[in-house]
Amino acid sequence: MSVSEYAHRLASADPTPGGGSAAAAVGAFAAGLVRMVAQLTSNSPKFADVADRATMLGASAAEIVDEFVTCIDDDVVAFDRVSVAYKLPKSTDEEKGARSAAIQQALAGAAEPPLRVVELAHRTCALAAELVNFGNPSAVSDIGCAAAFAQGAAKGAALNVEINVKTLKDRGAADALTSRLHAAMAQVNVQSEVVLGKVNALLKGGA
Repeated sequence: MSVSEYAHRLASADPTPGGGSAAAAVGAFAAGLVRMVAQLTSNSPKFADVADRATMLGASAAEIVDEFVTCIDDDVVAFDRVSVAYKLPKSTDEEKGARSAAIQQALAGAAEPPLRVVELAHRTCALAAELVNFGNPSAVSDIGCAAAFAQGAAKGAALNVEINVKTLKDRGAADALTSRLHAAMAQVNVQSEVVLGKVNALLKGGA
C-alpha cells in the first residue's frame, strides 16, 4: 500500500492494521531519516573526514528500515492469529482446552512484533545519538525528528506488548517479554532525550 492507502486503511473500522503496525511504520520513518542525514553527511565534501563513518551508520539505518517494514505486516498477521484463536469452538472441554492453548500461543506471538519495534527503535536512537555529533548541521532538525519518531514508535509499540502480555498464563514467559521491553524502553528514552537535547542546543546556536 501507498502511505495514503495505509493511512485510510488505518482510519477504517477494520481492527487491522492497528496501533502496533502503525508504530512500526513510524519507526521506519525514524530510521529512514537517520539514513537520509547519514547520506547528506557522507555525500558532502565538507564532511570528508567522517564520510566513512556516516556511510556505515547509513547502511545500518537502511537495514533497520527494512526490519521495521517487516514488522508493519507481522503485527497484522499476529493480531489476526489472535482473532482466529478466540473464534475457535468451545462446546466441549476438549475444545475449550484447545482454544485456550491456541489463544495463549497467539498472544505470546502477538507480543513479539511490537517488542521488535521497541528494540529496533533502540537501535535507531543509538545511530541518531552518534550521528548528531558530526552529521550535516543543515539536517539537524531531521535527526531530531528521527529520535522523536523512534521514541514515539517505541512507546506505542510498548502498549501493544503490554496488552498481550497481561493475559498470558505463563508468567515466566510474560516476565521474560516484560524484561526485554523495559530494558529496550529505558535505552530508547535516554538516547532520544540525549539526541533532542543536542539538537535543541544546536538550533539555539549552542555548542
